[in-house]
Order: sequence, then C-alpha cells, then structure tokens
Amino acid sequence: MAEKARIGLLCVSLEGERVDYAEEFEKKARAGILRRDIEILNSSGVLMDSADVIAAAKRLRDMDADAVVYLVGTWIFADGIVGAIQQSGLPAAIWGVPEPVSFSSVGANVAHGALCEMDIAHKLLYGMPDDEETLMELADYATACMARSRLKAARFGLIGGRAISAYTTAADPNQIKGIFGAEVEHIDQMVVLEKARAIRDAEALARFNDIKGGYGAFDAPEELIIKSMKVYLALEEVIDEYRLDMASIKCLGDFINTYTSCCMAVTLANDFGRVVSCQSDINATLSMYILKQLSGEPAFFGDISTVDYKSREARVINCGAMPTGMAKRGEDVNWVPQYEYMGAGLGVNPVFCMKEGPITFGYLGRQKGRYQMLIASGAAFEKPMDEIVAVRTWPQGFMHIAGDPKAFYHNLLSNHCVWGYGELQSKLTEFCALYPQIDSVVI
Repeated sequence: MAEKARIGLLCVSLEGERVDYAEEFEKKARAGILRRDIEILNSSGVLMDSADVIAAAKRLRDMDADAVVYLVGTWIFADGIVGAIQQSGLPAAIWGVPEPVSFSSVGANVAHGALCEMDIAHKLLYGMPDDEETLMELADYATACMARSRLKAARFGLIGGRAISAYTTAADPNQIKGIFGAEVEHIDQMVVLEKARAIRDAEALARFNDIKGGYGAFDAPEELIIKSMKVYLALEEVIDEYRLDMASIKCLGDFINTYTSCCMAVTLANDFGRVVSCQSDINATLSMYILKQLSGEPAFFGDISTVDYKSREARVINCGAMPTGMAKRGEDVNWVPQYEYMGAGLGVNPVFCMKEGPITFGYLGRQKGRYQMLIASGAAFEKPMDEIVAVRTWPQGFMHIAGDPKAFYHNLLSNHCVWGYGELQSKLTEFCALYPQIDSVVI
C-alpha cells in the first residue's frame, strides 16, 4: 500500500468577486480529493488577501506538505500565488475551473502565464472541482510529489563497487544528491561479510524455519541455505544500522567467490518490505525506490533478455534475485543452487515465472551525463516452468509491450530495466516533470 500524499488546498479569490462560487468549488474539490485517499493538511477556506495566501503556503511548508494545490475560485491578483510558490518552495498546481460566472478560468490564466514568464515550475489543472478525470490527474501529481519528498530525504547504501564492468550501473553520488537530494553512503562489502560470518548457524536455521512455509520447494544443500540466510540477516542489520531507505550490494566477483551469492538475501529483503538490488546498480535502485513509492508494491530490475518486434513480447530475467510477491503464489517459488560459473561460493536463488497483470517499466539511465527515464506499460503473462528452466533456473517474466517494441528496445540505456505491477505511467511522467534535470521517454 502506497503512503498517502499530503497536500495543501488553498482556494484563492478576491473581494468583490463571486466568492460564493469559490466557496462551492473549494467544498467540492476537498471532498473529491479526500475520496482519492489524499491527505489535506489545512482547512483554510477561501483566501482573498495575497499575504494570507503566502502565509498559508509557508505553514504548509512547515507541516512538510508534499505539494500545494492553488484552486483559483474567481478572478485573482496573481501576486499571492506567485509569492506563495516562491517563498514556500513547495511544488504547486494551479487549478482553473471552466465555469463562466466565476471567472476562475481567467484567474488561472493570469497565474499560469505569470509563472511561465518567470520560469517558475508548476502543474496546470483545468476542470470542474468534482470532475473525476481532473481529480485523477491531481492524484497522480500529488503521488509524484510524495515520491519526490521521500526521495529527497532518503539514504542509499551502496555496498561495494561497480560489478563486472557494467558501466551503466555506476553513477555520480554528487549528481544524485544535487538532483534528488538522496544521500549515497558507500559501505564496504566486508561489513556485510563479517557480520554474516559472525551469525551462528542455529540462528540462521531458525530464521529459515520461520519463513520457509511461505515458499515452495528448497532443492538446495542445507549448508548453502544457512550461508544465504546469514547474508540476509547481515544485510538487514546493515540496513538498520546505517538507517538506509534503499541499498544495492555488488555480490558478483568478490562476495560470491569469497562466501556465497546474495540472491536469497536480496530477494527476502524485498519480500519483507525493503528496497534492495544487486550488482551495485545505482540507477536501478533509485528507479525501484521511485516505483515503490508510487505504487506501494515492490519493484525490481533485471535484464531485458529478448524483445520480439512482431509479437511485442519481452522476456525479462534476473540472475538470481526477484521479489517473490511477483509470483502468482508463494508455493510456486522454488529455491535452487546458483550456477557454478557465477562464482565459487554458489548460493541459493529462487526460480519462478512472474504472475499476469498490468506492468510498468521505468528506468533512470543517462545520456551524456543527463538523466533520462524510459517509461513503458505492458501486460505480464505466465508461461510454463519448462520454458523458464530451459533458459536458466532464475526468476523470469514475460510481458506484451503496449507501445512500439522497437522504440522500447532502442531507448534502453542499460542491460537492466526496472518494472513494477500496476498502471504507473502517468505517475512516473508526473514525477519526471518535477525535475528539470530529467528527460522522460514515454513509449
């Protein structure tokens, strides 16, 4: 379940205008927003003085609002809204109402035009206060602003360095801090390794016995299961100790050769509500965090194995980790030993086919140092297990791309892509629009 967006609703009017219309607009808009499961932080009523609008916006800033919606009730003086946005620093939406007596449309036009002239970012809404399409657009915007707020305060644990010469998994922590506000904390894999080694076998086995009933078969040696569980427990400890909101661990190379793979650890961490990836893929982890904030459900990444231009079918695969909530049932998830060529320490990984349902791709890649998010929608469908294991005993998924599959493939900026269940395309588009440093490519 996604967190509720927390917004302010400021209805702006002017003395002498049809304030009765503004009051009715505010009442209907408030009821419609609350039906969308969005929290409204204030109860200001109709504001008719520019100083009051600015003061109300500042109070909302102090209440940690994700955004402010300025509902234009009548003709207005634009200085109140302009000053409120400038002084509060909060994301803002201007809402004009297509009703002729109120002159709301005209007031919204002057506010919107002023903000455009001054290059002040904002969202423009236009519709009746109880119009469902407008309320849906507002809800998507509010949810995107909520994701922005969470990301701005997030801590990212980068555990280990770049893996297997995958250049696209690396990124600049200073750029991330400057654009998104997230703090990237670099942590050595040795921290996780030493914690894992210090955990007693009995503790790891007890934790395994607590959770194994939620999955299918475990066709792996107990020794590998215990070691993999130790890595999971150690990873959870590091996440809590460093107060991380998301993390990515290198695994391939050093860790898997020295001890075991991180496949089970990463899978279980996501199963139990964390945002964790492997291969130290910074951009994938950021994308996973954003999608999870927008949907409330786990998102994950993997390779785009194939894209068939004629059938629009795409196959995705991860080399051993994927949230098992992406399977139809927990009992459909089998756990098997990792392939020997992946590393000397082997490990345990799940194998299953992703369940059917609407799905959204969203991956932050970079072109010449500038961020670009590829956004695409599709429908996942299931295939028999023998078609899965014929390729790899790894978790895999199949989906039909709704848009142009060739454009989708040609706009991939990494071997990896991130996906999550749900129709999230409009929310992702709204999210990208909040950042002038991000381009979006919608397929």
